[in-house]
Amino acid sequence: MPNLVEQEVNFIKRQKIDLILGDIPPVCFEIAARANIPSVAVTNFTWDVIYRAYVDAHPGFAPLIDEMTRFYSKATLALALPYPCELSMFPRRQAVPWITRVSALNRRRAREAFGLPQSGTVVLLSFGGIGLDDLPWRALNETTDFFFVTTAAAGESRGNLLILAGAQRHYEDLLRAVDVIITKPGYGIVADILAHRLPVLYTERGEFPEYPFLVQALSDLATAEFIPQDELLSGNVRPYLLRLLAKEPSWPSVLLNGADVAAENILALLKR
Repeated sequence: MPNLVEQEVNFIKRQKIDLILGDIPPVCFEIAARANIPSVAVTNFTWDVIYRAYVDAHPGFAPLIDEMTRFYSKATLALALPYPCELSMFPRRQAVPWITRVSALNRRRAREAFGLPQSGTVVLLSFGGIGLDDLPWRALNETTDFFFVTTAAAGESRGNLLILAGAQRHYEDLLRAVDVIITKPGYGIVADILAHRLPVLYTERGEFPEYPFLVQALSDLATAEFIPQDELLSGNVRPYLLRLLAKEPSWPSVLLNGADVAAENILALLKR
């Protein structure tokens, strides 16, 4: 680690870099401090908080977690996204609205772009490309009153299930194309759900400190229902989807200009 920090500091000085923006590797803030330039974190959580939840099971990592906290404390500014975890390790914090992408397409054009049926209820399975092998493909195929779509490295069509390849670059358009999403809450997908007012069926993420904050965001700001993970993995999604789609829509107004606000704060810091 010391050699890496020294190499990065020398690189920053050679390249005459004026600011480091981090999302959110702890060491970048230590590097900025040693290079004597400002640094900005943009985040709703920090990795020391995430890993500290597991320190009882892995006590040997405690010194590394403490080092992460020290590194974060050297950030010049933290731009805190909505519904953040504990961010008190940052000496200066500024709240910003949701940062997200919003599709410019309407639903018809979005469905055309991905080869989705124009009629029927289309359900997006969104798990970041992780764990698709565990999904109950046979049971989903038998749930014929819904059309399911997901993304992976290789595309495939299986009756009422379409696996899209290469859709990640235009994921906001895929969100526009569908009627409902099944997912595990993470900041990015929650922001996208709010931006597109997309009803969400969400499941648990295990012992992950970010999870309850994002669930609270869904409860406050979205039309959402919970599905236990064993029900999801067994393929018993139909009753949960029907209950979700029967709910009265609830979409309080939220600001989605977090990227602009963050850029203004960063530019102001550079000017100073």
